[in-house]
Amino acid sequence: MIAHLVLFRLKPGIARDDARVARLQSDMAMLPQAIDSIRAWEFGANETDDAEAWDFGLRASFDSRDALYGYFEHPAHRPVVERWNEVAELAFADFET
Repeated sequence: MIAHLVLFRLKPGIARDDARVARLQSDMAMLPQAIDSIRAWEFGANETDDAEAWDFGLRASFDSRDALYGYFEHPAHRPVVERWNEVAELAFADFET
């Protein structure tokens, strides 16, 4: 199993109630339905009141590296990443579990 972790930090001037962020949250909820290789999916807004904390987090699981790479290139995934890049900084890590 491969774990895929992503942190999202909104860019200066972008608030959580921005319409683009609301759309992205809906998009994130739809990805597991659109991409069969996703085995587990947890996405949500940060709940910690700390200036160092990032704004959103994702934890997803895939059966293999090939499944993870397929997710990266999936046509449902690519546009969501592009929209996130417009409003947030992203950091990620992938590792075997």
